[in-house]
Amino acid sequence: MDTPHASIKAFAVVACGYWVAPNYRLVAWLLTGSLAVLVGANVGIALWLNIWNRDFFNALDKRDLGLLLHLLWVLAAIVISAGIGVAIQLHLKRRLQMNWRIWLSHTTVHRWLHSGRQYQLGLLADEIDNPDGRIAEDIRISTEYAVEFAASILQCVLQLVTFLGVLWTLSGDFSVTLFGTTTNIPGYMVWCALAYALIGSLLTYALGRGLIDAGNLRQGREADFRSVLARAREHAEGIALMRGEDDERERLRGSLFDLRSAWNRQTFGQGNLSLLTSSLAYLAPIVPLIVALPRYLSGQIQLGGLMQTAQAFSSVQWALSWLIDNFPRFAEWRASTNRVVHLHEALTDLEESHEMAEHERIKLHEPTESDLLVMRELGLTRPSGETLVAEAEIEIGRPERVLIRGQSGSGKSTIMRAVAGVWPWGRGDIHLPKGSILFMPQKPYFPLGTLREALCYPKAPEGITDEVLKETLHKVGLDHLKERLDETERWDLILSGGEQQRVAFARTLVHKPDWIFMDEATSALDEAGQEMVMKLLIEELPETSIVSIGHRPGLEVFHTRELTLVPGEQGARLRKPEVGKRSLKEVYRRMSVASRAHRRSPGFWKTFATNVRSR
Repeated sequence: MDTPHASIKAFAVVACGYWVAPNYRLVAWLLTGSLAVLVGANVGIALWLNIWNRDFFNALDKRDLGLLLHLLWVLAAIVISAGIGVAIQLHLKRRLQMNWRIWLSHTTVHRWLHSGRQYQLGLLADEIDNPDGRIAEDIRISTEYAVEFAASILQCVLQLVTFLGVLWTLSGDFSVTLFGTTTNIPGYMVWCALAYALIGSLLTYALGRGLIDAGNLRQGREADFRSVLARAREHAEGIALMRGEDDERERLRGSLFDLRSAWNRQTFGQGNLSLLTSSLAYLAPIVPLIVALPRYLSGQIQLGGLMQTAQAFSSVQWALSWLIDNFPRFAEWRASTNRVVHLHEALTDLEESHEMAEHERIKLHEPTESDLLVMRELGLTRPSGETLVAEAEIEIGRPERVLIRGQSGSGKSTIMRAVAGVWPWGRGDIHLPKGSILFMPQKPYFPLGTLREALCYPKAPEGITDEVLKETLHKVGLDHLKERLDETERWDLILSGGEQQRVAFARTLVHKPDWIFMDEATSALDEAGQEMVMKLLIEELPETSIVSIGHRPGLEVFHTRELTLVPGEQGARLRKPEVGKRSLKEVYRRMSVASRAHRRSPGFWKTFATNVRSR
């Protein structure tokens, strides 16, 4: 396990860039400096109250009514000053906490949602569970507690220096006689306060050190429980249709059982610690009086001096007992900072994997003036090194339409991910063509927002009007959605799988890309729906190249070429389908499909005939 020093240093490396970030550092230093000044002012007010305490009890001992009334006015000034100081300090502290959290969250999200790392992280780093929870909750705890700890530690240091001086002055010399020898101990109450706080801190650390691991475990279990609940919500329809409620309840019950075990472990640690902290809390107001009592009984200090000494002793004790008072929260903070640091370490590993030697990764070449998509000696592997595709040599021009087939798990979809740049594992070169490329996964992504935003995602092209969007929805068979462009819904939940894929095709028509990669993009459509949307793409985007990955029968009619991934001991290899005679049944099926599509496709029979001859 990381040492506390190493853990705090690692968090500082990750998080303290806030104070040097160009758009944040000025406000960061202004807030930090102002907070430090307010902390110092509040310590000064505490010293003012300590002096008032001495004067008030001396006046009370002398029964001086006039002085008592004057001191009450002074007390009012102290209370008002303290209230204003605490309020301003709270405002500055919370603003610093939020600004720091925003910067760290923005930085982490930028590293996470960049070049497909949010996808790659799940493949490479199994131990980095729930990165969303780490960003939302652990960053909040890390920044909030860090500011609170820094402010309280600064206050402890200033208060310790201030009241140690007061306590040293009030202590005088304390004579101790042992074995006939008299020893004078100067500032004895200072040493008593130091010893008391040191013993309490050591006992607190000894009893509470396991709370750090317990807190880390509990937060991980909390995140796991939230994740199971989120999955049940997101896949509510599938669970309902498959009558999987019993199984999901068992999963939730198991997750709750794990959470309970982590909770009990943390409770056991906190219980052990509370045995000590509660005892120290009861002794806190009594010990200073006992320590100062010899001076009072000997007449060396008056009643006011006794009360001032007790308060100064308590202030020193509080400053030295920071660990005792904050250890449970410090343990929770350590657990959260560890989770944040580990997330950034995993992201750094991903970034370094993109910078590995060229022979260990796929080299993606930037688009040139060529209209060719070229893959040379392309080999695809899993992150573990296992070979998926042994070697592929592909050239695709415009406006070709290529269909890639193969068994499940042979690496078809991985070819698309490699072209998209989110799969770097393997070898070989991919030369991208000029023009825009759009990728259509099997399950389309719907951002939170309106249907208009879903159709234009990720960025609306210029010149897109409501009429264009409505006409596009009509073309893909979604007339019932034409009047709902500005409605905000969870479209991924209320639309069927087929409707979602039709929206994806509408999005493609809106963006008019030069290249389209489709991965089972028609899997949720019936045969007629598949024919309609494929025919629509060919008609609306005749100069666009299409690379399809699919199993559905009938897709081959809409493509000019077909490639097949053939499994092998050293990985799948991309081959042209074997040329042979087609059965009459197969020829009839293709003619039937083409005939249905012919109504809206001039020259489609020519394409069909070319396809049949090529096979």
